[in-house]
Amino acid sequence: MFTVDKDNAIHLTRGDTARLLLGSVVNLVTGKEYILSADDTVTFTVKKTVYDTTPAVQITVPGGAAIHIKPEDTKEMAFGNYLYDVQLTTADGDVYTVIPPTKFEVLKEVT
Repeated sequence: MFTVDKDNAIHLTRGDTARLLLGSVVNLVTGKEYILSADDTVTFTVKKTVYDTTPAVQITVPGGAAIHIKPEDTKEMAFGNYLYDVQLTTADGDVYTVIPPTKFEVLKEVT
């Protein structure tokens, strides 16, 4: 099972596949949408707490907004709550957290 609720919280059964598509990125100052380029990088990171130094999952996607969580990414994780964020690094080297730390729940499985 994979769901994303209205607050961007992710709920994923341990060992399942999930595909996320980063929606539009809007500059809050100018109101303009940022269009990802082939030289940009999107990084999806999951940690137990924001204070952890080692991520439980980290997926870097060069030039795109499609994030693919594979079964092996979560199969060894303990059930429970984590946090994730999404960071955009532009081709110019600017870094923007486009989704701040948000709930990521690893759900129980039987199979």
